[in-house]
Amino acid sequence: MKLRPDLPALGEAERSCLDRYVDLLVENLGEQLLEVSVYGSVARAEPWPRGMPIRSDLDLMVITCEPVPTDLADELVDETMPLFLECGRQLGPVFKTPDELAHPKSERAAEFLRQFRRDAIPLYDASRRLRQ
Repeated sequence: MKLRPDLPALGEAERSCLDRYVDLLVENLGEQLLEVSVYGSVARAEPWPRGMPIRSDLDLMVITCEPVPTDLADELVDETMPLFLECGRQLGPVFKTPDELAHPKSERAAEFLRQFRRDAIPLYDASRRLRQ
């Protein structure tokens, strides 16, 4: 399924890579996966210009019922490398649980979550069977 069109900062190749990565998350995390959202500069449509040798990364918040085991999280992060080589933008997944989002451990973490909530664009929501 195609991603929603309100990610104007992404080109066709980037959208394709992001869509396939969300599919990979759904496949590997199954019932544990609750939500996937884009946040940060891409969600705000403020990425670095295309002519820059390095563009801003594509930040993803991956919310799961339980913490993702370290080995699986590492595997899922490793799966971003071929996509980076294909589309030129690094996908940066952050894995959190609802409890971690509800109870930040520091003021810095709380500020991060405020910014995330302000910017987030949902791509996948298991509770509503949403796939944008």
